[in-house]
Amino acid sequence: MRRHLRDPSYDFDVGPGWRRLVLECHQAVVAEFLEYELLAVKQKWGSLCFQAFPRPWKHGGNWTGAESARVSAVTEAFADRSEGICERCGAAGSLRESRRILLVLCDRCETRVPEHGRL
Repeated sequence: MRRHLRDPSYDFDVGPGWRRLVLECHQAVVAEFLEYELLAVKQKWGSLCFQAFPRPWKHGGNWTGAESARVSAVTEAFADRSEGICERCGAAGSLRESRRILLVLCDRCETRVPEHGRL
C-alpha cells in the first residue's frame, strides 16, 4: 500500500482491529484503479475514512467524475462495514459515544479503552 501513498512517510491512523479491513479496501480499489493515489487512512466520526484518488493528482485534474464516484463508492462500502467492527480487536462492535471521540468498540474493548480514546 505504501507505494500508493502521496506522502510515503504517512502513518495510518486506525486501530489494529481495522487493519484487515483497510487491506481489503486497498485491494478493492487497486482492482479497479491500479495506479490509485492514497491520501489518508483514518478513523473519522466512528468509521473508516479511506481517502484516495483514481490516479495521482495532476494540475487540472486527470480523472472523470465517474471514476471519482467509483472510488468513493468502493471506499464508502468499507466505511459502512467498519461501523460494525471493533477498531481495537476486530470483533463485532458498535458505535460508542462515551469518549471525546467516537469509536466503534466491542463490549470487552469498551471497558479497556481509556477516556482519551487511544487504542
